[in-house]
Amino acid sequence: MKRSLAQFDLVKPKFPKWDIRMEEFYSSTRYVNGLAEQHPGFIWREIEEDQPLLDQLWGEGYLYTLSLWRDVASLKDFLYNTPHKAFMRRGGEWFNPISCPRGVLWWVEEGHVPTLREAHTRLTRLYEFGPSHDAFDLHSSELPTVLY
Repeated sequence: MKRSLAQFDLVKPKFPKWDIRMEEFYSSTRYVNGLAEQHPGFIWREIEEDQPLLDQLWGEGYLYTLSLWRDVASLKDFLYNTPHKAFMRRGGEWFNPISCPRGVLWWVEEGHVPTLREAHTRLTRLYEFGPSHDAFDLHSSELPTVLY
């Protein structure tokens, strides 16, 4: 069975979308998304975000990324070895800190398209139980997993 890596990331902007302090972030999203889409290992990303469901699951004011990658190495290469890294470093300018995990990874069968509800379940699992085969993060992606 072939698998793909599902990736979900949640952020909470410090300012409203129309605020001048958010202009650079919003004006760069097309560029950064284009980098991801052309990166080796990229498979898919959600384009039509479901803001009402996002508000229902996490509360108002959040943004998210939901994507599929060939493997962890491809995702890490995109995050840390492309211009995306410079935007990540500036995240504190645009986003409030989130005290619990804000990102989660999990394996899906090839061809499966993850949903926002699925991401919520996986992120909740990571928060409540820590990294596992079913929900992990970049820091725990190379740890051995035990199935109970």
